[in-house]
Formats: sequence, structure tokens, C-alpha cells
Amino acid sequence: MNTGETRVMATVTATIVKNRDLMERMHAAGMEGVRINSAHIEPSDMPQLTADIRHCCPGITVLMDTKGPEMRTTALGSPLTLLDGDRIHIISDTDDTPSTPECIRINVPDLEKHLSIGQTIRFDDGAITATISAIEGNSIELTILSGGILGSRKTMTAENFDSRYLPAISRRDGLNIRAAVEAGIDIIAHSFVRSADDVRAVKELIKGSDVKVYAKIECRQALDNLDEIIREADGILVARGDLGTAIDPCLIPAVQADVILRCRRAGRPTIVATQILQSMTTSPRPTRAELSDIALGVMEGTDWLLLCGETAQGQYPVECIDIMKRTIEITAKHNLQCKIS
Repeated sequence: MNTGETRVMATVTATIVKNRDLMERMHAAGMEGVRINSAHIEPSDMPQLTADIRHCCPGITVLMDTKGPEMRTTALGSPLTLLDGDRIHIISDTDDTPSTPECIRINVPDLEKHLSIGQTIRFDDGAITATISAIEGNSIELTILSGGILGSRKTMTAENFDSRYLPAISRRDGLNIRAAVEAGIDIIAHSFVRSADDVRAVKELIKGSDVKVYAKIECRQALDNLDEIIREADGILVARGDLGTAIDPCLIPAVQADVILRCRRAGRPTIVATQILQSMTTSPRPTRAELSDIALGVMEGTDWLLLCGETAQGQYPVECIDIMKRTIEITAKHNLQCKIS
């Protein structure tokens, strides 16, 4: 439950964690929590990664998010540039075989049985859009509608896709969750939660530990079952990236406000994530709209604001944290003054 203080969480990679000076500067700038994306690490990496984080940043909150019942591309040797009108092929993959420019592999089984010609496909939080032009056997042909650069292990969503056939916890998730618990992390944020059953599945796997389970809200089914998910989860993460590909993006601000309000009433903490300081991935200064986005989260009462690509891949991770921290503090002070007056 929000205590009146919104804190800064930032996504870190193994490369960043190995850079102790950078980690210490990020911590000093106001980073009070770190997120580890399990899609980009191996379970065997977790103990050392967590130990290194704790050594650099004593007392910091450590969160690992899972893959969940999502669709994601496998590793790609080098980024693939896709232009409007290009045609690519995707197929199901259950062995994490690397993708190639000729064939993009998706880490779910029997994908071709659950898609249809004409369906809209989006990669990487909607950065790339395509439509299904043909399905032959297990090969699905896509025509690119809005191109971009496709990297390794990027999310894929499909319009009106029924994910109920996908297990709540994949084999890889199970390995990562066990490794994270043994490493002593604080929070597991489970991706693409569809109902309270998905949350219970994670809780059953970590039974006996003190690790908290947060539900990531990023699909339509989660919104349909929001109240039961809030009751079962220890906290909620509003993952605006994939959520914005599952519903009309214009609904995102209203959904964010509604989720935070319901969680405050239920005594559950919240995290808001994705594109908060997106322009600072390559720019040393934010847009005014991004600063207003931070302020909105503070005024709504979220407990954490989570930086994603801005720190994991961006050129100005320390500056992002500093700007977010100062904007939070100034907004919180303004709110307090308004309440007193």
C-alpha cells in the first residue's frame, strides 16, 4: 500500500551490474529498486547477479519478472531490419532454437493452430506491426505493415489471441523462479497474468519463502479478472507496453488510474512501467510530457515508477534516475502543500 512516497526502480542487465561504478552512481542518484528481466538471463546467473547487486547497492529491492504465458521471439544473432511490405516467416519453437532472418521462432507450441489469416501481429510492444498473409503447416507468413528493427527475445502479441492454452508457468519460468528465490530476491513479477489462478501457481511454486508475487497487468483477460487478481497478488505492476497492444492505447491512462485506485483501496502496492522516459534512451533531456507522466503516477499514488529500456539499453541511465527522482520529490512536495492549504 502506498505510504505517500513513490520510489524509483530501474531495469539493469548483467553488463550494467558488472559495472560497479555505474551501479553505485545509479543508486546514489535515487534508484531504490532494480528489475531483472529473466528473458535475458540464465537461471545459473541469478545467485551471482543478485549478490553483485546487493554488494553495490545495500538495502535495495530486487525484482525479477518472468516470461509468463507470453509469446516471445528466440535469440537473434544480430538485429533484423524490417521494412514495410517485407515478408517474414514465424514458427513455433519449444527448444529455444535461435531465430534467423529467414525464420523467426516464437517460444510457444502449436502457434499455427491458434492464429488465422488477416490477424494483426505486433512485436516489441507494438514497435513493429504485421498481418498474417498465409499459414502453411507450421509456417506462418507475415507481411510487415509498419517496420522497425527486431532484436532478440522480443515480445509478440496477436489481435484477439486466446492464451488460455498456454501454461501459467513455463519450464524456463520454473527454473528462473526457483533460482531467484534461492538467490534471495524480494519480488517476482509474473507476466501476462490472466486470472488469480496464475498468481496462485507462482505462490505454490515458492511456498515457504518470503518472496512477494506481483501480477503484471498487460492483457485483456487481466482486466476482466482484475479484482480477483488484486485480492490474490501481493502487488500489481501496470505493464503499459504490452497492455497498449492488447487494448486501445487511449485507454491506458484511465486503466492505470483505475488499477492504482483499486489497489490502494485493497492495500496492495503498485508499480507503473514502460516508456516513462522513453526519449531519454538517446537524449540527455526528457520531454515535458514525460515529466507530466511521472507526476501523474505520483499524484495517483503509485508506489514505484519503473524505468525499462531507458536504463537497460539507454545512453543516460544515471540522468534518467536523477530526473525521475527529482520530479517525484517536487510533485510530492506540491501535493502536500495543496493538501495543507
